[in-house]
Amino acid sequence: MLLLQKFAHFSRSDLVHSVPSPQVSPIPTILSFPHDYYLVNTPETLWCQERFGTRYLENVRDFSASFCTDESISRFTCFFSSTAADEQPRIDSMCYGHHAVFDKSLQRFRLGCNVKLPTSDERAKGVPIPTELSRYWYETGPGFIMNETIRLDGEVSKEPSKITTILIKREGSNNLWHSLMEIMSLSWSLDALQISADAKTGEPFLSPEAGATTQIVLLDKHEDGPFIDMWKLFSKMPIRRIRELNASEPPSDIIIPFAGGSNTLWQGDWEDILCRDSTLVKTFSSRVLSLYGVTTPIKDNSKVIVTYIRRTNTRKLINEDAHMEALRREVPNMVLNVIDFGGIPFSEQIQIVRETDLLVGVHGAGLTHLMFLQPGSAVLEILPEGLQHKGFRNLAQMLGIGFFRAHAKMHGDASGDNQWQFDAVELDQRRLIDLINIGVRSLYNNGKKSYDVL
Repeated sequence: MLLLQKFAHFSRSDLVHSVPSPQVSPIPTILSFPHDYYLVNTPETLWCQERFGTRYLENVRDFSASFCTDESISRFTCFFSSTAADEQPRIDSMCYGHHAVFDKSLQRFRLGCNVKLPTSDERAKGVPIPTELSRYWYETGPGFIMNETIRLDGEVSKEPSKITTILIKREGSNNLWHSLMEIMSLSWSLDALQISADAKTGEPFLSPEAGATTQIVLLDKHEDGPFIDMWKLFSKMPIRRIRELNASEPPSDIIIPFAGGSNTLWQGDWEDILCRDSTLVKTFSSRVLSLYGVTTPIKDNSKVIVTYIRRTNTRKLINEDAHMEALRREVPNMVLNVIDFGGIPFSEQIQIVRETDLLVGVHGAGLTHLMFLQPGSAVLEILPEGLQHKGFRNLAQMLGIGFFRAHAKMHGDASGDNQWQFDAVELDQRRLIDLINIGVRSLYNNGKKSYDVL
């Protein structure tokens, strides 16, 4: 089911319209969240709610500014978030443009916008001018998209928009963690637009009917990659590249979403975070499962299903095959599956993970799959020595997933220089058996399993 199609579950009678102030000031909650949100009362701290709960979306809704004068043909509104406490005054941004026309000769979308700069009060609150929008690694983010793809001027026709175009510039196409951060950030951008009312019309920025006439336009030159289908969460129209657009493109509303680099899961991933719930992540995970039609099996197997993620390039486990044979011999009440996720379609990867009790792997993007484990499952992360990354630990905690970790010795090149990003890792076989035993025994009384732990 497509994300924007889900908005259609709301009738107009469900929406209470009012005209909010265009200033950067709190706007009353007037629009409902999409029906699939996990809206529950939470004891989480305000800090956690503002980063991983619906308060994040509410804060985005309440922090916006318009950059076109009232007499402009087009409108350009940006929404902001400030959650990176250690990087203040960093302001993350996403934008919505009403009525853009694609100029083939310039390879840009043009908006009939006479630019209105932020007021002194808006500037004091952190509102940037359009040329100062946030930028991130790999030349991603609204700042780069604005500079490369958008032109604000007063020279467009008054023909109304016929479609909505989401402009995406990806970091790459093959890393699951990076890709999910980008797709998740777009998901949250659309959710924020769903609950935000346009000051001029009183309507949501993103209407319930928008999914049928929304397209993704890729601005980067990366290959489609294995996760391209996930972008179809947001659009019924075909995914296109900007070089494929022509001079006959219809007028369009445009969305420049929050970038993957702004995603709150990136923040604090070197620290132990106390957050134990995330409405945002749980809702997104559910949407991905729905997109691929992945079912949630009943774990009625009497054995603990362990999935070990095999790495074939960097951070490989030395003597891996021998270690796996020893685990099968010596760990009781376990079924061990050794999987190279890179060799199978993503939909099958998720189904395998959904049937897993304990996910095991050396630190890397493959552990992102923990996002799709069933609640009550567990993860064992093997980290290169000295590495204190906490991203997967924190994510597991927010999803109710058990988490275990251990460090392994790195094997560098002949120079003796170790690089955790690339080096193979070595773990004593007995120690690995003991680690897996701990993880497996932690699940002895999970679901329909019932074993004494000693």
